[in-house]
Amino acid sequence: MAGLMFIGFDNSWRLRRNVYYFEYGGIQFKLIQNNYRKWQDVLITILSDFHDTIVRDKVFAVASEFLCALSWENKSRVTIQNLGSRSCPNNQRLRKTKCQFFDFPRIAFLGHHAGIGYDISSLPHIETDEQRTALLLYRDALSSNNNYLSFLFYWQILEVGGTNAIGWTDKIIRKRPAQLKLSRHDIQSLSNGTTSVGNYLYNDCRCAIAHIRRKPGERKLLLDSASDMARIAVSTRIVKDLAEFYIENHLGLSKRLWLVRKRNRDFPVYAEEQDMNKHGYHLAYKP
Repeated sequence: MAGLMFIGFDNSWRLRRNVYYFEYGGIQFKLIQNNYRKWQDVLITILSDFHDTIVRDKVFAVASEFLCALSWENKSRVTIQNLGSRSCPNNQRLRKTKCQFFDFPRIAFLGHHAGIGYDISSLPHIETDEQRTALLLYRDALSSNNNYLSFLFYWQILEVGGTNAIGWTDKIIRKRPAQLKLSRHDIQSLSNGTTSVGNYLYNDCRCAIAHIRRKPGERKLLLDSASDMARIAVSTRIVKDLAEFYIENHLGLSKRLWLVRKRNRDFPVYAEEQDMNKHGYHLAYKP
């Protein structure tokens, strides 16, 4: 029996259209952008077998990857949750389907100045498990309102590719490539003394957050200290910039996908940039 699956998500930067259709990872979705002060946005898809949990898990994983790519592309805060599913006729069409499951937003309302006019026409092309894992961590770190959690996730990104995060950090900061967006003021404000930045971020931040009980002489996390909270906030900004550089350069996230179709009535699909002219594609939703 066929079924409909409803996946709720928050997106801090608003899209210029309230409804999109697209195929990602071999699965067709309908994206509905709701009133973000009242309800989450939703992705809807038709399940081939309503009772098959393996199918539902696969669909959810594909939707999660799409939202990771969207978060990275727009640098927006994005969350995801399964709202529910229900059976439907075998001839159900996405264009006739409306949102039937609702839940409250999970990220704070950013005010009327919140970004608008964003799009889903172009996304990063995720090709490896390392890229996928890194973007999962990045999405959850960016959407968190807790610097401690964000720091841990950003730091874990630096370990995704099997690198020594401490050594890699010190090497990158020493060479200071032009693409690195680190604030010199943030680096200079670190209380690392003679310790390298990499060791400081690992021992005094990552380990201090992960381990409340520490050995004598090791820095402890002071949850009731304004200055210590400011210290972690600065460190989080630094490791965020390092994580973005790591994803783009070490993990090689450089290729792009475009939402295209050949004819106006075709269902939009994501295609690699190199296939745009080869197959006569044009953008599914023109700017």
